[in-house]
Amino acid sequence: MRIAVVLGFLLLVGSASGGSDVSRYQVERGSQLEKELGYEVSVQDKHDEWQSDSRDGIGIEGPAPEYVVKFHATAGGKLKDLFELDLALTDANGTLLHVPLAIRSRYNKENQVDVRFLIKKDVINRAVLTIRCGGPPQGEASYAIRLGEVPVLNLPKKSMPKKSFTEAVAIAEQFLRGQKIDLSNGVLLRAEFRNYLRDERETPRWDITWALAGDKGVDVWVWQDGSAKLTRGRSSPRILPKKSLMEAVTIAEEFLRGQKIDVSKHMLLRAEFTINFINDRETPFWDIAWGLDHQRVIASVLQDGSAKLIRAR
Repeated sequence: MRIAVVLGFLLLVGSASGGSDVSRYQVERGSQLEKELGYEVSVQDKHDEWQSDSRDGIGIEGPAPEYVVKFHATAGGKLKDLFELDLALTDANGTLLHVPLAIRSRYNKENQVDVRFLIKKDVINRAVLTIRCGGPPQGEASYAIRLGEVPVLNLPKKSMPKKSFTEAVAIAEQFLRGQKIDLSNGVLLRAEFRNYLRDERETPRWDITWALAGDKGVDVWVWQDGSAKLTRGRSSPRILPKKSLMEAVTIAEEFLRGQKIDVSKHMLLRAEFTINFINDRETPFWDIAWGLDHQRVIASVLQDGSAKLIRAR
């Protein structure tokens, strides 16, 4: 079980409480003590954190005035008697703020502490997280973590595909022929360049999906070097597109030109047939996106050939 705390700006002001039988430790970044405690803490620009959670990676122009701080710890080892996580804000005159972020009862079965909060960038060098553990009869231990010493996570620059949409589809088709998979009656349902996945844990790639006869499907990944891999297939949707992928792309491009939006300078990065419930009705449509970062343009094409602008930056 977990204790999950989400806080906005911390405006409480108080005084630090302490006892005479407390063993206090300063946790240095990269130290053996930090490894033994086993907690995880991260600091990231608020706008970058939002972008890392976004499927399309839509950026927000300019940095935010706040950081998002995330903390995770498991009650075990040196932290087996963890009972509180505090935040303190200090200056040259002493403590300005001291507030508990999470409290864990010594008598319950909670063993995970997860905390997320915002903090102004101009005060982070004066902010200290303190993990409090133990208590009578063995005494209390507190471990102080200076947030200003935690490296700020930066979003990696997004990678443009080295293979265009059409090149990636051609590579996938040739690869599937080598696997004796017949695409003659297949319907191309999706081609998406996974240029930004959360925390960049996977190598950028094209992810391409076909629906095959017999309610079967096939997925192929095409990497930046042109190699391909067959992945677990998925069942075909109950509704198939009335417009092919390329027909839908052409419709969307013509529609965008009518909106005075030129996507000719931006690479096509996603075209996916999807089914959503809109106004309580099952609505199938093509979801199509061009460009990266602040140049992202997204349009949808419905089964009747009509188009709609979703986002243009």
